[in-house]
Amino acid sequence: MRYNISRVLGTVVAFPIAVIVWFVCIFALDIQFIFDLLISIAAFFGIYFPTQRISSRKYLHEIGLSRRDYHYVNNQLNHAQDKIRRILKVFINVRSIKDFRQVSDIYRISRAIYFAVKQQPAKFFLVESFFYSHIDNALNLIESYTRLSKSPKKSQEEKQKLEQTRITLDEVNRTLIADLKRINEDDYQKLDIEMELNKMEQKRRK
Repeated sequence: MRYNISRVLGTVVAFPIAVIVWFVCIFALDIQFIFDLLISIAAFFGIYFPTQRISSRKYLHEIGLSRRDYHYVNNQLNHAQDKIRRILKVFINVRSIKDFRQVSDIYRISRAIYFAVKQQPAKFFLVESFFYSHIDNALNLIESYTRLSKSPKKSQEEKQKLEQTRITLDEVNRTLIADLKRINEDDYQKLDIEMELNKMEQKRRK
């Protein structure tokens, strides 16, 4: 994310200043080495944090989030990324083409939602339920289903429960599709506007 550029910029600005302060302490102030090091570290952080905050402020203003909200969204993204990776690992246990397609659809949609929010963090609040429950529900069902479906000598009742779980996964998939549509809705509306403007421009030129 662009927010990380502010951290790089803060380091690039603060590090040489810290080195200069360290050399000044060694050759000019003539104090103990440990104090030289502590002063240079203090100089680094004294420059890094203001530089990082100032350079990141513009980005946060552009996406319409406070610094606290941004860090909260980023934390939720990290949790979601771990869950999506676990869904990917489930492919190893899939035993049928139908199950493979079902898990693949859930994985692809979840990944699309994750990257959409990562690129535009403010959209997190459009699909909070995805991060709070939908992705967890999908992961738990997939892991349980794939594990139990490998079990031999299943009873008729157990087979029925697995079939019901498969149906439930279809419902989960539809829920994720609805989340993805909610995220993309504004972009499609903007696309419609751009196409209309283009049509008007073409008519004007004729």
